[in-house]
Amino acid sequence: MRVRRLLLPTILAIGAACDSRPLAGPTAPEVPGRAARAQLGEHGGGPPSSVVFYSRRGGPLAKIYTMNSDGSGVTAVTGGAGNDVWPDLSPDGRYVAFASSRTGNNEIFVLDLTDGTLQNVSSDAGDDNWPRWSPNGRQIAFHSNRDGNYNIFVVNADGTGLRRVTSDGALDQWPDWSPDGKRLAFRRANDVYVADADGEEQNVQRLTFLPATIDQMPAWSPDGRQIAFMSLREGYCAVFLMNADGSDQVNLTPKNQADPASAWCSRAPSWSRNGRQIYFMSFRPSTNGDVELFAMNRDGSEVTRLTTSPAEDGGPRAR
Repeated sequence: MRVRRLLLPTILAIGAACDSRPLAGPTAPEVPGRAARAQLGEHGGGPPSSVVFYSRRGGPLAKIYTMNSDGSGVTAVTGGAGNDVWPDLSPDGRYVAFASSRTGNNEIFVLDLTDGTLQNVSSDAGDDNWPRWSPNGRQIAFHSNRDGNYNIFVVNADGTGLRRVTSDGALDQWPDWSPDGKRLAFRRANDVYVADADGEEQNVQRLTFLPATIDQMPAWSPDGRQIAFMSLREGYCAVFLMNADGSDQVNLTPKNQADPASAWCSRAPSWSRNGRQIYFMSFRPSTNGDVELFAMNRDGSEVTRLTTSPAEDGGPRAR
């Protein structure tokens, strides 16, 4: 029951803005251990199988960790106050972007894994969340309610050049870049949309059409042909897959028919670098209600549990 109470605010993305004490530039380093640097590569390139995620295994506060694609080599890379969640590893493997409440409200931070330098790149009193690196590593997309309603924003990796991408009256959240960097997939109201990433609301396309449910957290495949996403259309959160034009939508994580819907939830999908696997977070009867990380083939076969921590593990991202 405790886990589900934590999940509901995240699924609906209802966050109240708190008083902010934004940082202006780099803060004291959080130096990752030698094992983390070796795992990600001394020069920041990192092996293709590197995975970042958040976990509460060290206590009530969520922190950012890295691991190998098979779940081995788990290493903490952040510490300190506040919750650190929804990480994303830069294309070159050197930086981790993540959302953190360490300043009193959620901000987007970038951690340099080579020297531990930490920088706030969003600096606002609103809820800045769900950072996603552009394919070229120069920009970060995220969602924010800084203007009163959740919209998609893009900022340069050094915190300059902030621009608003969407301006619709509906709720816009959970952005993800197309592999060519030209488009963003995101949730608008209760459905998944895609639009040009230039901020002019051009070529907006709706991909899901089930207004009575919620479809969100889209993740573009490395080849650009498919999008994985989370849907509540079957009465529980599940990872779905569709073609990039919205066709052929299929549930990749169906629950066991005999189990109640409340016993299953799979969400926050992301892709392996080669596009052969999808990572996701899930609780189900086999985890006894704990939120753990899983991987599966892109067709939903060969589901493999990657973590066994008795605390919440979430938001896996591979680069």
